[in-house]
Amino acid sequence: MDELEAFLPQISITPALIQNEIHPYYQENDVIPYIQERGIVVQGGGYPLGGRGHTAELLGDPVITEIAAAHGKTSAQVILRWNLQKGIVVIPGSSNPEHIQENTELFHFELDADEMARINALDRGEKHDWY
Repeated sequence: MDELEAFLPQISITPALIQNEIHPYYQENDVIPYIQERGIVVQGGGYPLGGRGHTAELLGDPVITEIAAAHGKTSAQVILRWNLQKGIVVIPGSSNPEHIQENTELFHFELDADEMARINALDRGEKHDWY
């Protein structure tokens, strides 16, 4: 957030979108509202499903798998839905046609407040990509 506080006053055109790594193990819960309050879209870019060697661990997380089972959805769908309910744009990448289709099926279910809180509690501050 310090970078944004230093950067934004120096520009005359506000960015339309800021892309940041966001997933249940790295949530940036202090930064997201700061960005959104300025009318800037937050995109959970890069690794919404954990990324680079961490996807299997995140998709297999017991909290996420339990919530997924309760909704008859996959762990990936639950994570993507969690992002959407936080107001975060996600664009997951895949070359697998089944996964691409699955990633579009996020709008016929909703996570309740308890489920959102349980996923929010998974935050470890664990960044998986360093720029």
